[in-house]
Amino acid sequence: MTHSPTLATGPALNRRGILAVLLGSLLGANARAAAWKPTGQVEYVIPSAAGGAVDIYGRVMKKFFDTHGSLGGQAMIITNRPGGQGMIAAAPVVQRPGDADIFTMLSTGFMLGQILGDYKHDLLKDFTIGPILFEEALVVAVKADSPIRNAADMVARLKKDPGSLRIAVAPGLNNHIHIAILKPLKLAGVATEKLTVAPFRSSAESVVALRGDHVDVVSASAANLVTGVTSGALRVIAVSSAARLPGALAHVPTWKEQGIDSVYTSVEGILFPPRITAEQIAFWDERFRELSRSPEWAATLQEYEVTPRFMDHAQARAFVASELEESSRLLHALGMVS
Repeated sequence: MTHSPTLATGPALNRRGILAVLLGSLLGANARAAAWKPTGQVEYVIPSAAGGAVDIYGRVMKKFFDTHGSLGGQAMIITNRPGGQGMIAAAPVVQRPGDADIFTMLSTGFMLGQILGDYKHDLLKDFTIGPILFEEALVVAVKADSPIRNAADMVARLKKDPGSLRIAVAPGLNNHIHIAILKPLKLAGVATEKLTVAPFRSSAESVVALRGDHVDVVSASAANLVTGVTSGALRVIAVSSAARLPGALAHVPTWKEQGIDSVYTSVEGILFPPRITAEQIAFWDERFRELSRSPEWAATLQEYEVTPRFMDHAQARAFVASELEESSRLLHALGMVS
């Protein structure tokens, strides 16, 4: 006995229909993402002067994208616009809504600035959050011949006279580099509101000032101190991470190892103009994912004591929202906001 072929009905048909719709949507989204590419030269607006760690990372990024033809035949240019708590670099980006051919840097420092009112933009509303690329520890350094040999020496000096040491931070005040030294000193009992703190346009400039005896102490990202330490000119006395760094600064103890229960790190990523499309986001997520997986990028981060920490747009946006809340609590604890 034979059976005539029949059409599937009911749940089986519904399942196949749903799968077909989902597959079609996925293929369509991928096709649209693949279709978008930059329409002109790509500009990365860096909020610090040339020569510092942020600038170095940007130029490694440019070399990778240009060498590998990652930008659909377009070249990448670097523009340095330091100052204004990052606002000067942000200006041309927020003024070009929907234009994914320009971006600036996302930093923990800007999250702090938003809470304090120094950064006049809302990161989640006025920009499109791009990928986060890495996490970095902050360190405190003195000249190699300084009488300050460790955190205890510095704390003792500042407890006796909070204004007696000239402390350099960059780029500007009240950012992550500034907070990275305020937090442990506050926990150690130093009157941090009485410190003598000098802002510089970049950590490259603050390190030059330290070498020239214009300041006594520098707080900076680890990347900016590696060369000075390996040359024997500078001494790093504390690192802000939970554990010691693995490279040239592996000998430097953490704040916690020196009896001060302070851990603080920052992240760096990308900010695009507002109203970027899903296709543009997908393009840049993939380009920065490729960068983060490249040997060139890995070697640079290793050289400068930076920890890779890639997050795509969705992950980064959720992280920024959470970090804004956490940073607000920290600034309240430091007495910097009411």
